[in-house]
Amino acid sequence: MKASDLPLNYNAVNILEHNLTSRADKVALYSAERELTFRQVANEANQVGHALKKLDVHVGESVGILSPDCAEWVTSFFGIVKIGAVSVGMNTLLKPHELSYILNDSKARVLIVHAALLPSIESIRDSQEFLKHIVVIGGKGREGDPVFKEWIKNESTELGVTPTHRDDFCSLNYSSGTTGEPKGILHAHKDYPLTAQLWGADVLGLKESDRAFGAPRLFFTFGTGGVLIFPWYVGASCVLMAAPPRIATNMLETIQRFKPTLLYNAPTGYAAMLAMDDLKEKYDLSSLRLCVSAGESLPASIWHGWKERTGLDIIDGIGSTENF
Repeated sequence: MKASDLPLNYNAVNILEHNLTSRADKVALYSAERELTFRQVANEANQVGHALKKLDVHVGESVGILSPDCAEWVTSFFGIVKIGAVSVGMNTLLKPHELSYILNDSKARVLIVHAALLPSIESIRDSQEFLKHIVVIGGKGREGDPVFKEWIKNESTELGVTPTHRDDFCSLNYSSGTTGEPKGILHAHKDYPLTAQLWGADVLGLKESDRAFGAPRLFFTFGTGGVLIFPWYVGASCVLMAAPPRIATNMLETIQRFKPTLLYNAPTGYAAMLAMDDLKEKYDLSSLRLCVSAGESLPASIWHGWKERTGLDIIDGIGSTENF
């Protein structure tokens, strides 16, 4: 597959909405907080799109998302993309001054933030040059801040797709900042189906019956692609976890509860699970058919140790934010 295989007018929301034709009522998203079908995700994304338009968000403008992995992160992302705006997934581990840099650099006028992360922006929000609106997921902010659930409640679940060009930008991700300030990397609508086909489908062999879960958070391209975009591209489901993935028991309990077939993690994550003496005795990993590693070089000892303990192969794929 190559970019020219896509129509000139292409919007990445198609990765969600193509599933409405034959599997609208299939569960698309599993999490401890919410379980949504493809139809329910699409409806909420449309409500987000309408609500953003009422905040005067235009084509090409940035909208920030600062939230743990949850259904609202996903519906916000697709609502932003569908109206032709640019989604800015923000690292939830950043310090206030780093978040301030990204908000100013991206010129985001709207920030959708989870209530748990409001303290991260409280000290810097009044100094923002461009930020005008803060929408709060799962709680309340200052007086006048819309609460996400109420903000979208009365909006229509029908919304036309903005006819974006396949080369128009739809997301902005920031590098880790190890060589100075984080660098903003823009990705076009065409990048999502291309990587989903060339990596998700062609390399990992993802199919409709799969269910993807992983430690990489949605604000990383590793998480956006592997956990969300790749499975939905083929009609598979995703599993989201808001809890910290660095705690091995959080990962293992989620696997046992939601039975994913694909697992994404970094080598340190696999090592943490291997360090548990009762890994196989306490946790049922039988739903998994394949594991994927990225983020750092995979040591041979971890590959062989994981294979010996679980019987599962790990595919090692090194990428970068710049090369989604």
